[in-house]
Amino acid sequence: MDIRVQEAPFDLGHEVEAFTDRQVNMGAVVTFTGITRDLPGAGMDRMEMEHYPGMTERALTKIAEDAMARWDLGDVLIIHRYGVLRPQDRIMMVGTASRHRAHAFEAAEFLMD
Repeated sequence: MDIRVQEAPFDLGHEVEAFTDRQVNMGAVVTFTGITRDLPGAGMDRMEMEHYPGMTERALTKIAEDAMARWDLGDVLIIHRYGVLRPQDRIMMVGTASRHRAHAFEAAEFLMD
């Protein structure tokens, strides 16, 4: 399980490849990437995400542990950014690995929500 809360952008290709490469005996890897978007007519040029260090990581860890208990997962990755984000910036990523694709998809959806 890898949980990161960071201000810096992340390299999506690198993260997906690294997460996939460390899986052993898994039949499925599912990833989701959240992108900051401007709502039609809103004219957003940026948004600022704040977090409470320690508290945020604990909350995300608990959510990941809940997913691992509910589905047959081999691994979970959560990356969530904070700070100033502009439209089209990657704001978050989740990854799940499981022997079964249904578990990987369902757990990824749970983590996204």
